[in-house]
Amino acid sequence: MDFSELDQQLRAEDPVETEQRLHGGNVHDVQTTAVPNQAPQMPKATFFKRGNIFINKHHRYSYMPAHTHDFIELNYMYAGHSTQYINGEKIELREHEIILMDKDIVQKIDYIGKDDILINILVRDDSILTNILANLAQSKNLATEFMVNASRVDAIHNNFVVFDIRQNTMAIALINELIIKSFSHDRYRSRSMNLLLSLILTELANSIEVTAQDAADADNNLMQLLSYIDKHYTQLTLAELGQKFGYNKNYLGNKLKAETGSTFKGLIDKKRLAEAQELLLETNYSVAEIAERVGYQSAPSLFKLFAKYLDLTPAQYKTQQSIATAPTGIKFQSRS
Repeated sequence: MDFSELDQQLRAEDPVETEQRLHGGNVHDVQTTAVPNQAPQMPKATFFKRGNIFINKHHRYSYMPAHTHDFIELNYMYAGHSTQYINGEKIELREHEIILMDKDIVQKIDYIGKDDILINILVRDDSILTNILANLAQSKNLATEFMVNASRVDAIHNNFVVFDIRQNTMAIALINELIIKSFSHDRYRSRSMNLLLSLILTELANSIEVTAQDAADADNNLMQLLSYIDKHYTQLTLAELGQKFGYNKNYLGNKLKAETGSTFKGLIDKKRLAEAQELLLETNYSVAEIAERVGYQSAPSLFKLFAKYLDLTPAQYKTQQSIATAPTGIKFQSRS
């Protein structure tokens, strides 16, 4: 199946859609579980008989009443738009936007029309939302980290995240591949889908990075400051930053502390540490070379940075991370 065949299949009317179009109302094709004093719950056992990920097209020509589920769900707006309510909060989902929802939220979806193609991606692993937010919060981009930790982006909430991937052609292509793979019956279907989902989550994190840069490009003074520090951290002083943005040095230091919770030096340290960690793990540079690249004149300064924030030497950090990510072995096992 190629992308054009996928598009044709997704736009084709299925039997439930035909019944909803002709008779109105919502056809309950999945038996929900009653929960006292709560919205009914979607049963996990129904969806994950073939693996960790289940994908289907949301039925058009009707609404979806309030419900909950004890698994992670991504709603991808393949085409058109939809109005959803997440724990009572109204969300307008546009084409090529995704809602990533934690388990136990209450979701309701308004009427979906002929040209509105909404894809439901259900994931049994309930650590996905926690992991993606944790990874974003540890971003080496100061602006992104601040946005996630301070919830300064309207799209980021405690139990759901909205991602805009309209400009991310890679993410769109990967999601299309994931949907296509879900229709297949090949031997490694489940494994392929999990790998594709991992790549998609990486691209979603990148979308938040882009959102952070958009905020910095707009008239957001704090985001502009953080973005400037991101780009010039190796040699930047507080006085130079103040001169660039028209602030008194002392006033600017207090502003950064009040709005980010970190001093200017703390922000520089955080940026240097994040960059040094990545260089240690992703390159063969020596500690001295890495120290120079992150703005230090000598390696001992980098050792002090790692000791202060990680209580490790650079070499100990690298060894620790290598052990944590080392494969535990290969099991030859056939899985559907």
